[in-house]
Amino acid sequence: MTRPSGRYPRRRHVKRETRRVFRILTEGEVTEPRYLTEWARLNRHKVFVEITDRGMTPDALVRRAQEHARAGRPRRRDPAFDEIWCVFDVDQHPNVPQAVHNAGQSGIEVAVSNPCIELWLVLHARHQTAWISRRDIQQRSHELGLTSGKRIPETAWMTLIDDFETAKHRARELDARHEGNGSPRRTNPSTDVWRLVDRLRYGLDTAPVP
Repeated sequence: MTRPSGRYPRRRHVKRETRRVFRILTEGEVTEPRYLTEWARLNRHKVFVEITDRGMTPDALVRRAQEHARAGRPRRRDPAFDEIWCVFDVDQHPNVPQAVHNAGQSGIEVAVSNPCIELWLVLHARHQTAWISRRDIQQRSHELGLTSGKRIPETAWMTLIDDFETAKHRARELDARHEGNGSPRRTNPSTDVWRLVDRLRYGLDTAPVP
């Protein structure tokens, strides 16, 4: 009889999915999830997106994201997600600066639009350099055929995909403009949704920023 070696058989390690996993929480319940899901679909060989929470204020979103982050800490060798993001508007929310600060302290990324996500969509089609109200930018987005209510029409996707780099350039120009005149960061109009989209496009630890 063969004597047992006293050694246990080596466990087989299942290779972690190579796609980068994003956990995303959004203030909007329709527009943002639909927009981000489409980018994830286009890059599904690189990224996987989980939109876990919707329809909360910025500070509530960040608190919820902190819960996700704390829950994931014991699993650092095989985390449930690679990146966690909160996507929200400035609009009339009073606690946005504090929410952004709290997110940064917890390693949570944010994508913020001022006054709202429709500004980001409009930048695909035209410049917007002057202060604008939420109502007016939403109306402009509708007039350009980029939104219909909260829905993104199928006819808008060619513009939103093909003109991404144009919108990104315009958004970064707005940031430079505010910095140049001494305005606080994320002054109306501004948006950095492009940062998250770049991450979804490249699926890398660091997406290039040309």
